[in-house]
Amino acid sequence: MLENMRNQAQSWIAKIILGGVALSFVLWGIGDYFNSAQVQTVAEVDGTPITDGEFRVAYERQLNSYRALLGKQFSKSAVAALGLKQNTVQTLINRHLMLAEAADMGLVAPNDALVDNVRRNPAFQSAGSFDEQRYKVLTRNMGFRTPTDYEASVRMDLIANAMQQALIQSATISEDDIRQRYADEYEQREIEALIVEPSAIAKNINISDQQARDYFAAHRDAYRSPLKLSMNVVFIDPQKLAADIVIDDADIKAAYEEHQDRYLQPETRRVRHILASFPKNADAEARKAARAKIEKARKQIKSGKSFANVAKRMSNDKASAKNGGDIGYLPRGATVSAFDAAMFSTDKGKISDTIETQFGLHILQVEDIKPEQIKPLQEVREDLRKELALAKADEEAYRLSQDLDDALGREDTLKAAADSINLSSKTYGPISIAEARAYPVFGNAAFRSELFNKQPGDTVDVIEQDNGRFVAIEVLKRSEPANLPFEKASKQVYKDARAAAARTQAQQLAEKLLKQASASGSTFAALAQQYGLPLYLSKPVRSNGSGDNDADWLSPESLQAAFNLNEGAVVNRVLQAPKGFAIVKVKRIIKADAGEFDKQRQAIHDELVKARGAVRFARWMAATRDRHEILVHNKVVERF
Repeated sequence: MLENMRNQAQSWIAKIILGGVALSFVLWGIGDYFNSAQVQTVAEVDGTPITDGEFRVAYERQLNSYRALLGKQFSKSAVAALGLKQNTVQTLINRHLMLAEAADMGLVAPNDALVDNVRRNPAFQSAGSFDEQRYKVLTRNMGFRTPTDYEASVRMDLIANAMQQALIQSATISEDDIRQRYADEYEQREIEALIVEPSAIAKNINISDQQARDYFAAHRDAYRSPLKLSMNVVFIDPQKLAADIVIDDADIKAAYEEHQDRYLQPETRRVRHILASFPKNADAEARKAARAKIEKARKQIKSGKSFANVAKRMSNDKASAKNGGDIGYLPRGATVSAFDAAMFSTDKGKISDTIETQFGLHILQVEDIKPEQIKPLQEVREDLRKELALAKADEEAYRLSQDLDDALGREDTLKAAADSINLSSKTYGPISIAEARAYPVFGNAAFRSELFNKQPGDTVDVIEQDNGRFVAIEVLKRSEPANLPFEKASKQVYKDARAAAARTQAQQLAEKLLKQASASGSTFAALAQQYGLPLYLSKPVRSNGSGDNDADWLSPESLQAAFNLNEGAVVNRVLQAPKGFAIVKVKRIIKADAGEFDKQRQAIHDELVKARGAVRFARWMAATRDRHEILVHNKVVERF
């Protein structure tokens, strides 16, 4: 297969690239763009180095991608958990290997493919067109010395990705494969289940003092005090700073005059209407009846009866009919287009022509018109004052955060740093991570998780939170978890012992039910009646669970087990279900609809190609790695 790729290099790579294959690799930089004084090697492929400069560019882009993806959840601990450093190294190694293989085959990326890729990149466009100046600035910000360096990197990415896609797309899929997958995916089953719920059994279980103590002794390490921290905290909140900021009337007036467009109130009209409704797919007779009703209403109004009284008696819009058809003051664009057009083309006090909307036929009366106007300053003064005060408070909060950061470099403790710039600090604790949730100062879950990994003496950083707030936290003391005495844990112990006993009894009853269903052939309905248990029956459902969104009792394990059995068979083991312990039976099998096969054929083919192609590529990559000498310098990697 690779020999064939080599022979047709120029044709297939152009087709793949120009066919719009999406890049699956992040654009990696090449060379040491940071001009460090001493270049270090993070890895070697057959003796060819991957430098720390190349790694730095790739790693920073990965970090930025995850920072954008995770938002406020982004943290150093999250990055560490993802293994991002090692993933980046391995991706760079794979890229070098693919480029080496491509070079051996004489594969190249055509210039028109490169140009097309660059010019179509939205990041390099302004007003929908390629912006050369923007391109130069952004590529430099990405760590490339010149656009030419960036283009060299993109050219290699195109080659590597085209090669990857060629390997994936070379997976062969037969018609039998497609039909078998269709049969497997679109076959439906009705699944029956008996579920024994521990919560129902627990109500009748009493736990003695000795049983509780025995349970406590067997699960001693489950009853520990939580980790608690004592902390000194400086919290800079613009909302609190804003309360003490005085805004001059002149500033309020200037802001009002500068932003009057914000206080523009559009013209509104107070309208009454009468609706003669008809169904969405109404026939000619229904439409004729609705029109006759509207014309009757119009005649009554022309004869001197008030619009409101006629609307109360005749309008099919029940919500407004009780108010005489009144739907209040409406701005332009608040209703469907036909009604809106009539409302703003009818003079005050007049009755409109008949209007047709998706709801039926209407006539309307314009009772009052409020012309377009600007809210007076007095009405918006307080909102403007708060807005201006908060803007100044945001600036002050940032300035204070910088002052605090500088002071932390001079002082030994957070309190001393805060005192030196007249900021107040507050001591919290000892408190647990659960208790910390009650205090906004301790931020979101990711922030708290990182905080509770800190030790006394760790560096104190000034962290920006949401809404322009800043916080600095110094851990004073850690109270590590410790085993609790029975007396302090007894309430939870009794609860846990009762739940454990209920689970044991529920599982034992489920095992008994399974034996009866398997041995005697008792129906699930009969067993449900005998033991007073709920009987569950799903709607026709596919193996992925679609078809019955209400069957919350149907676990993935139950689905998998049921789809491996024949109609009428009982799963030969007790299964865990969200509500307890279940025995499961295949009530009915509904074969996939052959008439739908053609509609799904292409999607299934593409799905199989993607899945098998990914396996094919992974195997090729593993075999390629085995043929090359790869060395990773972990100490260099870990210093990033």
